[in-house]
Amino acid sequence: MARRSLSKFISYFQIEFEGVEFPFVNKVGENSQPNGYPLWFGKSIESGRTVEWEELKADWNYTEHCERYLDNYTNIFNEFKEHGYVTALLEDWKDTMVDSWPFCKGFQKSPTDHTFRPFASVVGEYGTNMTRKHLDGHHCREIHHALFEYLEQLFGAYKDRPLFSWTWLSKITHSYIDGVARIDEFLIEFFKRNHETFENSFVFFVSDHGLRFGYGLGDYLKTEIGSFERHNPYLAISIPKNLRSKSRDILRTLRENSLQLQTHYDTRATLLDILKFQPMAEFKNRHPIKINGEKGNSLIRRQPSSPRTCATLPIPLQYCICQVAKWETRNKPLQKYLGPRLVDHVNTLLSKSNMSEICETHQMEKVTSLTEFGYSKQFKTYKMSVQTNYAHFEAMMMFDQKKDETKFTKVVRLDAYGDTVNCTEKIRHEPLCHCKKENN
Repeated sequence: MARRSLSKFISYFQIEFEGVEFPFVNKVGENSQPNGYPLWFGKSIESGRTVEWEELKADWNYTEHCERYLDNYTNIFNEFKEHGYVTALLEDWKDTMVDSWPFCKGFQKSPTDHTFRPFASVVGEYGTNMTRKHLDGHHCREIHHALFEYLEQLFGAYKDRPLFSWTWLSKITHSYIDGVARIDEFLIEFFKRNHETFENSFVFFVSDHGLRFGYGLGDYLKTEIGSFERHNPYLAISIPKNLRSKSRDILRTLRENSLQLQTHYDTRATLLDILKFQPMAEFKNRHPIKINGEKGNSLIRRQPSSPRTCATLPIPLQYCICQVAKWETRNKPLQKYLGPRLVDHVNTLLSKSNMSEICETHQMEKVTSLTEFGYSKQFKTYKMSVQTNYAHFEAMMMFDQKKDETKFTKVVRLDAYGDTVNCTEKIRHEPLCHCKKENN
């Protein structure tokens, strides 16, 4: 999607800064939070199943990642800060802050020296009507204009100190398939104005996941490319101009690694390599390295020679972008047999979470798709989506015909659920729920 919507900027980024695209990045969680935590903390917060249906356990449970403040955990921001960097975290949408979405405690204190959160809060909730409209597109400006002005001020203020800034834009892209297209030329102008800064920097142009749902999508998410892009976050990297010489071999290494399956655990490992290990070697070390406690491998080094697949990397089965034999199953009796099992599974999950009294009971209306994957001859593996009276669900299913046994991966929503899940706030945010009217 990025290549279609930001075609001018990406072309400029590749030509002017020799940026390298990574077309085979695989997300490791459903939405922003379970993909942001691997980047910030190197930890998974979403469990799953491997392609062999073995359990893929989350590193942190709900209590650890949501019900406790995160300040005492080692994170990418305090790592850079401890090495003398000025740090900045610039997010544009109060309601989608990665650490605190949707009702988590997050950081008690700002994890960075500079933060855009007060401004995002003003625009999102606490500002006057005029202020909120001013940065919501009503007066030819949006919040990303203010955010990039803030970032540009940081560039000017810290010319004599190393700066680690994390800019997370959500509003510009969220829910609209062509939303990001309106900053295509804007980004070119921003990079041109700050050309010297970017020429002397490592730049990671990255997304957390593809488009999951939104307005005006039609049947896009049901298409082959829509399903693929949902699990395929964008990544492109440029390096400082003085490190682009052939003798250092960084660009060639990046290009070689771009042809392999990667995750954001590898993106994080690259950041840590740049921070902690490469400076001592003058950025000349291309040998593989295993960073203690990390799941990824640096992209500016040769990676281990073992195969990089969804079976060897920490990628839940349902998000795997590797292509295997698959075919659509239009067997109506089979759909009617398996469909209710997924719906019953959803209702059971809600019951186990003590949410049955506040959430409606789902009843199956129809199976909207059933696709079989050729992973194993011992059991059947399906991806199934089901429309209920309240929601549209999707999950991967293992079906053992001999034992008449089914297992499921995480169930995800294909429809926009908005505030229909807000009644679950007191327990934990649960997108599977459709709140009963008296609880909504």
